[in-house]
Amino acid sequence: MSSPLLRTSRSLCSSCLRWRRHRLYSSQAAFATSAVPTINLRQTESLSAGPSNALVKTKTPKRAQAPREMKAGHLVENDTPPQSRNPLEPTRVDLYLASIHAAGLEPTLDDIERCRPKRHSSPESSKYAEEYNNLLDTLCRSFSKDQLRNFTELYNLDSIWTRSSRRKVEYAESIIEKQWNWPSLKEIERRQRDKTEVVIKTFSVNPSQLFLILGKDGADLLQLSMQYNVHISLASNPLALRVEGLRGTMKQLTEHLSELKKGIIDEIVELPSKQPIRQDLVQRISRLAGAYVENLGHKGKADTDKMDTAKRLAIRASTETQGGPSSPLLCYVPTKAKLEHFVAPSFMPHTYSIYPFLSPRSLPWTMMKGGSFRVRRVADWLGSTATEDMTTTGGLAGGQGKVVTKTEESEDLEALLLSAPKTPGHERLVSASFGHIVLGSVSPTGHSALSPPLKGNWTLSKILKWLHTSNTPLTFVSSLPATLLNSPPANQKVIHRVLYRTLPESQLENSLHQQLIKLELEFSTSDTAETKAPGLEHSDSDRELTGDLALELDPDHDPSYSLESFQDSVISEGPLKYAERNPQEAVVNVSEATCLEGVESTLDIMMPDRPMDIQFTVFEHANVCAGDQPPLLVDYTKQLRHFLTSQDREAMQPQPPAALNFRGRTYFLQTSLSVRKVIETPQLLMGAGGNMEQSISTRVITESVLDLESNQKFTICQVTLDNSAGREAWTQFLASCDLITTVSIPAQGLKTDLPVP
Repeated sequence: MSSPLLRTSRSLCSSCLRWRRHRLYSSQAAFATSAVPTINLRQTESLSAGPSNALVKTKTPKRAQAPREMKAGHLVENDTPPQSRNPLEPTRVDLYLASIHAAGLEPTLDDIERCRPKRHSSPESSKYAEEYNNLLDTLCRSFSKDQLRNFTELYNLDSIWTRSSRRKVEYAESIIEKQWNWPSLKEIERRQRDKTEVVIKTFSVNPSQLFLILGKDGADLLQLSMQYNVHISLASNPLALRVEGLRGTMKQLTEHLSELKKGIIDEIVELPSKQPIRQDLVQRISRLAGAYVENLGHKGKADTDKMDTAKRLAIRASTETQGGPSSPLLCYVPTKAKLEHFVAPSFMPHTYSIYPFLSPRSLPWTMMKGGSFRVRRVADWLGSTATEDMTTTGGLAGGQGKVVTKTEESEDLEALLLSAPKTPGHERLVSASFGHIVLGSVSPTGHSALSPPLKGNWTLSKILKWLHTSNTPLTFVSSLPATLLNSPPANQKVIHRVLYRTLPESQLENSLHQQLIKLELEFSTSDTAETKAPGLEHSDSDRELTGDLALELDPDHDPSYSLESFQDSVISEGPLKYAERNPQEAVVNVSEATCLEGVESTLDIMMPDRPMDIQFTVFEHANVCAGDQPPLLVDYTKQLRHFLTSQDREAMQPQPPAALNFRGRTYFLQTSLSVRKVIETPQLLMGAGGNMEQSISTRVITESVLDLESNQKFTICQVTLDNSAGREAWTQFLASCDLITTVSIPAQGLKTDLPVP
C-alpha cells in the first residue's frame, strides 16, 4: 500500500488538524534539529485554511528559528550560531540622535518643556514617587547628557548644578527640582526615614563635659531628653552618653552637644592659700556655681570650666577653711544652785551629752558633710529642766558663773572684749550674735548621721578635754531666737553688703584679729508709673541681687505674721512674682556707698545649759571717704548703681571683684550679701514668772540675709554695746544676752518700737 493511497482513503477532521498544527509548532520549538517533509507541511497548511487557521496563527506566538537548509526534500536547521551584537557599537537610537546632531538640529527649551507635567501629586503621597521616577526616566531617555547639561545652562541654574563632572541623572534631577520646583524625592525619603527610623548613637565625653551636660541633679540632661524625645543612658567605660531615638532628632541633638562642647571654657586659678580645697567642698562649689571644679595636684590650684562665681567660691573656701576654727572657743559654766532637801546629792553634778542638731536653715556650705551635733545638758529624770534658771544662777550679768577655756582655765570676758587699747581715729563696735555652736562629724557616705562622735553622758570637764584633744571642727550657725519669732516686720532697710578679709598669716591672727573691709549700699523704692523693677534681671535661683532689692514692704501687714516667715517669702520671690502681686511698680534708689576698714575679732561662747550660744564680735574700724576707697570698689558701686537705676533692661548685673589691694594689703572677697535689716526694741521679760514689771528694753538688730554667691539664706540677730553708758551699759548688754539665750518658747507681750539711735 502506498502513501498516496492512505492519504486519499482517510480524511481528518478540523480538530485533529488543529492538534497536529500545535504539535508541529511545539516540536519545532523543542527540537531544533528535527526534519519534517515539505509535502506534509504544505498539506497541513492547505487543510488548515479558513477561519480556524487564522485563529491558530493569531494565538500561536512566533518563535525564533535557526536558519534552515533544504536537503533531499527535507527542511534541515543550520548548526551555525547567530552573530551577537557588540555592546560597544552604537544603537539605532544613538545613530539617530547623532544624525540629528550632525545635521545641526539641537533641542530647545520648548522640546524639554513638552515633557513637563502640568501638575504633580502631593509629596506626602506614595503616588508622587512614581510620578517623579517616570518623569526622570522620560528625560534621561529623551535627551543625552550634554543636552541635559545645556538645558541647565539655558535655565540659568547655579554653577553647582551645571558643572561638567555631574552625571546624566543628576542634570535631570536639577531641572526637575530647581527649575520645575518639584520637591526633592531624596529629601522626602530622608525626612521619612528621620521620622520613622530609630538609631542608637554614642557620644564620648570627659568628666567636665558630662558634669555640664547633666546640670544640677541631672535636670539639664532630663530636659535634653524631653526636648529631643530620646532615651539617654550613661556608659562608664569609656565614659560616654548612649542615646537612642529617631534619626532626625539625633541629628539635632548631635549639633546641640557639639555647640555645648565648643562653648566650654577651661581656666586654672591659683588659690591664695596655696593649699588644695577639701574634696567635699570641690563638689559643693561645682553644684553651687554650675561649673566643673577640680584640684590640680597639691599646689592649691583649681580648674574651673565656668566663670567668676566658681572662682570666688573657690577662693572663699580656700580662705575660710585654712587654719581650722575661725575663732577661739570658751565655755560658760553657771554657778551651782543650792540643793533643796528633797534632791539627793547623787544626782549632782549635771551631766552633758552630744546631741544631734537639726537647724531650721541649711548649714553653711563650707561645713563638712556628715552629722551635725551640739553639746547640751542632760535633763534629770526627776523633773529638773535641762536649761539654766537665771533666778538662781544670776547669768552672765550676775557674774557668779565663770567662763573657761577648753583646758578649764578661767577667763575674764570683759577683759577679753574691752581691754585692748583703742586705736586713735577708730570706733569700737561690740556686738553679740545668737545661734548655735555646731560640731561637725565626717560621714564616710556623706549622708547625715545620728551617731555622735562622743557617745554617752559625761561631765562638762570631760567633754571640754575631748574637744581640746580631738580638734573637732566647730562652726557657729546664727539663727533667730525664740524671743523674736513672733516679731512683725516693720520699717525694714534693704542693704547690699560686701565683706573683704585678709588671708591670716598665722593661727594667732586667724583666731584673734582679721583685717576687714565692709562696703554697704542702702536701697529704697518709690512708686511711679513706669519702672524697671519688675524687669530687672533675675534667674530661677535667688542668686540675683534684684530678687531681694526691688521689693517694698506692705504697710498693711498682718501683725500676727512673723518676721522670719515674711522675710522668707519676700526673699524667695523674684521681681516678676512681686510685680504680679503689685500692679504699681517701683524705682530703686541707691544711697552713697559706706566703706569701713578695720580689724575684727570674734569669740565664741558655748552655753550647753541654754538653748542658744553666743558669738561676741569686736570691730574696731574707721570710715573710708569716697576719695580714698579702693578703685575696684568704686567702679563696682558705679556699675551697680547704673544697673539698678537705668532703664536698660539688657544691662548685666555686675559682680564684686574677687580680690583687691588696699593700703599695702591684699583682701579677698568673703561674702556678697543681700540684707533686709530691722531694728526693734522689744521688752525682754525677767524671771520665770514673766512679770511685765521686771523687764528691760533692748535694742535688737535682726537681719534676714541672702548669700548671693552660695544662694543660701540665714538669719542674724544681734545686740550691741552702748559704749557711751560706761559700766551700766556693759551690765545691761550681758543681761540682754542672758534673756535672749534662755528663752525656749515665744515671748509673751512683745512690744515693738522703732527708734533709730
